[in-house]
Amino acid sequence: MRKLRWIVVCTALVLALIGSAAVFAAPVKVTFWHAMGGDIGRNMEAMIDDYNASQSEVYVESVFRGAYPEVLNSTIASAMAGTAPTVVQIYEVGSLAAIDSGVFVPIDQFIGPDEVDWDDYVDAVMNYYRVGDTQWSMPFNSSSAILYINADMFRKAGLDPDNPPKTFSEIIEASRKIVESGVAPYGITWPLHTWFVEQWMAEQGAPLVNNDNGRSARPTTINTDTPEMRRIFEWWKELYDEGLWINPGVEDWDQANAYFMGQQVAMEITSTSDVTFLTNAGREAGFEVICAEMPVPDDVPRHGVVPGGASIWLIGNKPREEQEAAVKFLKWMSSPEQQVRWHKSTGYFPIRKSAIEMLEAEGWFKENPNFRVALDQVLETLPNVGTQGAFIGRFQEVRNILEEAFQMVMGGSTVEAALAEAKTQVERSFADYNSLF
Repeated sequence: MRKLRWIVVCTALVLALIGSAAVFAAPVKVTFWHAMGGDIGRNMEAMIDDYNASQSEVYVESVFRGAYPEVLNSTIASAMAGTAPTVVQIYEVGSLAAIDSGVFVPIDQFIGPDEVDWDDYVDAVMNYYRVGDTQWSMPFNSSSAILYINADMFRKAGLDPDNPPKTFSEIIEASRKIVESGVAPYGITWPLHTWFVEQWMAEQGAPLVNNDNGRSARPTTINTDTPEMRRIFEWWKELYDEGLWINPGVEDWDQANAYFMGQQVAMEITSTSDVTFLTNAGREAGFEVICAEMPVPDDVPRHGVVPGGASIWLIGNKPREEQEAAVKFLKWMSSPEQQVRWHKSTGYFPIRKSAIEMLEAEGWFKENPNFRVALDQVLETLPNVGTQGAFIGRFQEVRNILEEAFQMVMGGSTVEAALAEAKTQVERSFADYNSLF
């Protein structure tokens, strides 16, 4: 009898220990590769730390993997080697390459219709990341290009910062006044980056490439021989030839900011992700920064912008448990509350309509009007093939070619010749890429 009682007690203890082990089981580890460095990266890390502390089912290991192109390339390479992370932040122009790689699985395969209200996401953002009826990735950090103005320098030059330049010709006129008045040696800057060219094509409602901007089929040609593209390059050339635009270097975002903060220019066109930084830095330096919408070509109706930034993609060849854990993290990161936090700390516009409502209810935009500009610019965007954004497999290569085209212009080439050469190179790239599929 005593032996039987001992067996019963031992069995109960074993069951209790098993139950305790279940309760205190290790969380499922999710590895997240991203491209957010500097202050923005620190804000992201703080969010991830808070997520890890908020629950015990999932642990997210965050890894900075460099700039956007490096993240995409290293992810595809690691997937082939069997060492890929669980989820990855991929910039918007890497979307077709991500799909064609076969590495990723659509996010909507893990999210039921009752789990996430996709209608709550900003239309322009969904217009980009949804292909047909498939939601490939989870939107997260979305941006657009806007105009930043040094209001104090504007006033000194006899310009009204509350009535900012809205067209290409007005940018030229304002830049001339700034330089002629001696307020600054140059009028304006932006990085020598094709992202801005893409935005100005969209603002004219024009697709960058054929086949419905690469949405109905992989593109075979680029629209560099169009009036829309020539308007952009001719205007840019005029600014350069007159010494009104200073070149910070190819894709050199930091140098463009340095010119603006150093008051070498009175205007800068750059990403909304710098709203917090430039607004606060200007205040600390003793001048007021005012944000305005992107300038557009004269006599062309404003169509809107293509959302920049990135979304988060789920690796396909992973254990189901790990994928489901990753989706819990992604849903948390794109929740309205976290989107409010992310927007306030960076300037990336909120991607959820409910997040916008929360910000409006607390009076955020009234107190911080600079943060409203990018959001209005996106909300007012008209849905068409131009503003949906191009789908290109080797998008970074196309960007490099167009950037080289403007460098040819700065070196003395005509716009027509530079764009013709770019067209030849891009079509060669398209043919090579398309031959793989």
